[in-house]
Amino acid sequence: RKGSGGRMTLFILLLVLLCLSSADAFAAGGFGGGGKKKAVKTKKKNKSVKKQPVINLFTPEGRLEHIKSRVNAADFSPVSKLILKRLDDGQIALDIDPNGIVVIDNFLGNELITSMRAEALSLMPKMVPSQSTRWDEETQSVIPYEKKGVLSMQIEGGTAGYAASPRLVEYIVSLTNNLSRKLNQVLPDAYHLATEEQTNKLAVCLGDGSYYDKHIDNLGGSADAGDQRKLTALIYLQPPNSHDGQPPYPNEKVEDDPRGGYFRAYDVPEEGDVTCIAPRGDRLVVFWSDSLVHDVSPSFAPSEDDKRFALTIWLVADKKTGEIKGTDAEVSARHFDAGENSIGKG
Repeated sequence: RKGSGGRMTLFILLLVLLCLSSADAFAAGGFGGGGKKKAVKTKKKNKSVKKQPVINLFTPEGRLEHIKSRVNAADFSPVSKLILKRLDDGQIALDIDPNGIVVIDNFLGNELITSMRAEALSLMPKMVPSQSTRWDEETQSVIPYEKKGVLSMQIEGGTAGYAASPRLVEYIVSLTNNLSRKLNQVLPDAYHLATEEQTNKLAVCLGDGSYYDKHIDNLGGSADAGDQRKLTALIYLQPPNSHDGQPPYPNEKVEDDPRGGYFRAYDVPEEGDVTCIAPRGDRLVVFWSDSLVHDVSPSFAPSEDDKRFALTIWLVADKKTGEIKGTDAEVSARHFDAGENSIGKG
């Protein structure tokens, strides 16, 4: 039986080889011939080459597809990282790291980011002094105030809004939809994001020492109950080569560049640490709106190219399952003089 099986295997191999040889010869237009074999090889080689799709950034469809592909290719795992957390009752549980932060360089590419900056510059006449909140010792309350040397506006959709800044609108729509869907696949229900809702702000630091006070974007369950901003995604619209030759993230320091305007994340990567992030052109920064303490160092602009533009999108919590966290009392005590009520809002 072993001999019979061996002969049967040999027969099958010969039959397969014969069939393949005949198919190759037929594809080449005949049987045999060195030149024809070369033609067969060329054909097979061409079959194995996969052409990469070409995305046309001159069309809205192409730009939307480009942004989607960049979101899908990027690593956002730091904002889904799990840590051990002590609950109020003393129990230990797994939860999402409240200080997880994502930094992605060269997110959109030179061509698109340059066009978006041009649109942002064209909108400057429509911008107004940017407002925030801070703790006022005299009134013992949180009050609004104008940020020094910072102008801002919200990017609106609709016919007029799209006509004024089509690439900014496309970016907001595509990032909101695709980033929320991607993160919802890996996040617990309480962290789920709405896929079609957002709020945004286009801001520019004029460069006369303008800065952002230390704050948390969303005050959570305290003074501003009802604010549903859950995840912050900001992109810098500086020229793509704005910080060439400087140390890369996470080794950047405010002292590296006299123009300043550095995003400073507190308690990152560990409690008591401060991580500095330069406003490099085409850099995307993502973090949790209701937990990360941060500020912006004074910004200076020797030239028009040095004005610090940032487009911030806040993804909101899913209406069914998403939750906004109240500010941690320990965080308030360590970072803000007057406790929870002193926290500034971005």
